[in-house]
Amino acid sequence: MKKFIIFVISVIILFSSLSFSSNAAFTSAVDIDSNIAYLISLDDDGTVIYDKNSTLKAEPASLTKIVTAILVIENCSDYEAVVTAPSYAIRLLDGTNSSTAGILVGEQLTVRQLLYCLLVYSANDAANVLADYIGGGNIDTFIGMMNDFVLKLGCTDTHFTNAHGLFDENHYSTAKDLAVIYRYCLENSFFSEIASTSYYKIEPTNKYTQTRHLNSTNKMFSPGISDYYYKYLKNGKTGTNNSWNRCFISSASKDGYSYLCVILDAPMYDADNDGVDENMSFMDTKTLYNWTFEHIRLRTVANTSTYVTEVSVNLSNEYDYVSLVPANEVNALVPTGVDERGVYIEVLTELTASSVNAPVKKGDVLGKAVIKYADEVVAEVDLVAAFDVSLSTLKYIGNLILTLMKSTAFKIVLAFVVVIVLPACIMLFVVIPSKRRKKKSQIRIVNVNDIENNKKRKK
Repeated sequence: MKKFIIFVISVIILFSSLSFSSNAAFTSAVDIDSNIAYLISLDDDGTVIYDKNSTLKAEPASLTKIVTAILVIENCSDYEAVVTAPSYAIRLLDGTNSSTAGILVGEQLTVRQLLYCLLVYSANDAANVLADYIGGGNIDTFIGMMNDFVLKLGCTDTHFTNAHGLFDENHYSTAKDLAVIYRYCLENSFFSEIASTSYYKIEPTNKYTQTRHLNSTNKMFSPGISDYYYKYLKNGKTGTNNSWNRCFISSASKDGYSYLCVILDAPMYDADNDGVDENMSFMDTKTLYNWTFEHIRLRTVANTSTYVTEVSVNLSNEYDYVSLVPANEVNALVPTGVDERGVYIEVLTELTASSVNAPVKKGDVLGKAVIKYADEVVAEVDLVAAFDVSLSTLKYIGNLILTLMKSTAFKIVLAFVVVIVLPACIMLFVVIPSKRRKKKSQIRIVNVNDIENNKKRKK
């Protein structure tokens, strides 16, 4: 039954043709202690359910190891290959008092064992040994691979200087970038398998005669710790930053819904007054998942018959407007108990035509709108014409003439006619003929008899 519910939800989302907005978030609905938090849906393109400082650069701490792990997994063809721990990779951690799996110089472990040490026990020594191995004997080469990898994912606010996450001012990321990275990692089944492991053991090696037992640093897997335990959690990776604040990245699934949560810079304090400081990265993660699973549901928030607005139409005798409706049925993750008035559509005027010329065809995209709940964007949708609007031939011709008369070319031609052609025509057909007529009128016709009489008088 559970698999069927998951399938139905997935199909609904797949065919909803919805473009989710990265700005959607119900941040005001939940109060947490962590300085940075980000929770998104894994069932779609990443609907944002909760966002608190998700683009603020911060220490990723040991969450760095998710990048180390996925690069090793993708660049290693044999997970059973035996790796010998080089001296410099181990010595780099001297004096750091950091988390290690106790790997000794010259110890031989498989890539698989090192990966479990890395993600389950958050071992910094495993990170260095793997970085050296994949980097061809050079950890710096591997770090270059890490930075190239995140840039390819579009994570421009992330930069690494090591493979384990120990503090460095040039080693940083954001909750938003880490969500992108972790989502990518979870698509790899081997990575997911390791990140979902609560316990791992390493059999005796060439340097150890006893079995090492590695319990996950992820205490949300531990039923014995009721404050932290969360049965719907699927996987996770912990971290501790330079201020000893905590980090945690994870995913959880319930009732066919799946989410990914990132917590950075979470305090440690006695939240329930029991005399013991609580890791608020776990507590806040649990709070966010509980609220989301209880209150957020997929719902149809707009359909293709929903009138949104109208646009003026020119050059038609049929209509002088056309109604706009959503291009597709729109499904969005919104809180339960919200009535129809709680969700509304807002036209993006800068992306929507104020008027158009006929002809208009039903389905023509003429604008865009966002769907909001409590002033938060939960979805975005194209607006299309709800019906056809025919063209008036007479109005079309009139518009062509008017448009032609308003054109720069027409104005230039008109100016040429007025300044050059018209004066020339006036000169040629009015002025010159007038002068000719005047000259002709001044010529006197002399009678031959008059000429003879004149001659006689002179004699």
